[in-house]
Amino acid sequence: MEKEPNKKSRRWILILVIALVLVAGVVALILIVTKPMPIALLSEYGKDMLWKEGNKMITCGGCHASEDFHGCNSCHDDHGAVELSGITFFEVVELTGDVPDPSFVRVNEVLPDQKNASTHITILDFLAQHGVDADAFESITFMSGDGGLVTIESQYIDETAMLLPYVDGLRFASETVHVSTWLKGISRIVVVGMEKPLLIDGEATSIGRLLIGETVRLTLESTDVMLANDSGETSHARVANSVEGAPSYPCSPTPILIQSS
Repeated sequence: MEKEPNKKSRRWILILVIALVLVAGVVALILIVTKPMPIALLSEYGKDMLWKEGNKMITCGGCHASEDFHGCNSCHDDHGAVELSGITFFEVVELTGDVPDPSFVRVNEVLPDQKNASTHITILDFLAQHGVDADAFESITFMSGDGGLVTIESQYIDETAMLLPYVDGLRFASETVHVSTWLKGISRIVVVGMEKPLLIDGEATSIGRLLIGETVRLTLESTDVMLANDSGETSHARVANSVEGAPSYPCSPTPILIQSS
C-alpha cells in the first residue's frame, strides 16, 4: 500500500526536474539571443578586462564613501561627455565598397586587446570576418581622418599586412610595402572587388571603384530644429543627413548616389 505514493512522488519529482531544465534552457536561449547586460559586457570587453577593472574599483572603493564613489559625474562631466578615455565606446572605422555588408565597425571589436603591444589582426583575417575572400578583391584603400589615402593591390596583401592599435583608432603596417604607406588614424576602409556589376555611361564599374575615385557629397533631409526657453525665445539649428556619390555624367543631371554616411 505504501509503494503507490512513492511512485507518484517520484513521478512529480521527475516532472519538476524536466520543467526546471526546460525553463533553464529557455532562459539560456534568451540570454544568447538578446545579450542583455551583463552578457553584452562579457561579449564586448571579455572577462579578463572586466575582472581587472572590477578589482580597480574595489581598491578605489576602500578610500571613498559609497555615495561619492559612483554617480553620474564618475563617468560624465557636467555636459554629459564620457570621460572614461580608456574604454573606446565610440571609436569606429567605416568598412565600405565591394563588401557584403558595408558598415561602421567598432575599433574595440577589431582589436579588443589594444593595451597588448603585440596585438594585431591581419588584413586577410579582417576581410574574411566581413565576408571578403582573399581571392575576391582587387585592392584595398585606407583613408585617414585628416585626408590621407593609401591603396594597396591585393597581390601585396599577405600575412604581414595588418591593422594595429593607434591613438585615433587603427593604423596599417606591412612588410611588403614601403613604410611611407603605413597609414595612421584610419577612419575608412574601401574594398574594390574583382567584379564590375555596375554599368555607368557605358563603362563597367563597382561601388568600391566609385568610392576611391572622384566623388561629391550631397546634403539630404535637412530639418530646422527649434527650442523655446522659459522666456518664449526660440533658438534654431539645422540637422541633416548626407550621401556621397559619383559626379554627374552627361546623361545624368544629378550625382549617382553610391553610399550613405
